[in-house]
Amino acid sequence: MINPAEFAEGEFDASFAKLTELSTNSAALDEEVMKYFAQYDDDANASLDRRELRGFLNNFFSAYHIHVPITDEYVDGVFRQIDINHDNKLQPEELKAFAKLFIGKLVVAFQAAAAGQATTGGFGGSGETGEEEKKE
Repeated sequence: MINPAEFAEGEFDASFAKLTELSTNSAALDEEVMKYFAQYDDDANASLDRRELRGFLNNFFSAYHIHVPITDEYVDGVFRQIDINHDNKLQPEELKAFAKLFIGKLVVAFQAAAAGQATTGGFGGSGETGEEEKKE
């Protein structure tokens, strides 16, 4: 669940605004994805492996106060979902396609949190863009 009380003053609104912009501005989203991609492509091979994806997920989820246990199973489920061509590595275009769906789900979760409604699921592992979200 996204809990606005966990954010510093002004942080929830700033995060919500940033996610909303990314959900409506494809160029900004592509730029943001490429920034993260470059940051987590530790071996500079133009793809992300599971270890690199785990680092990205830990950082991103922490930044947006998303409570999902980043287990091996979770990372594997997210990885398989993103790896459209099944080559066992994540390409920038695959991550961009996933990010569009994922950011859309985050915007909905932030809208619900802003309205004081509980949100569950939708952030990741298997099936759609999510398994179960850890409840507080």
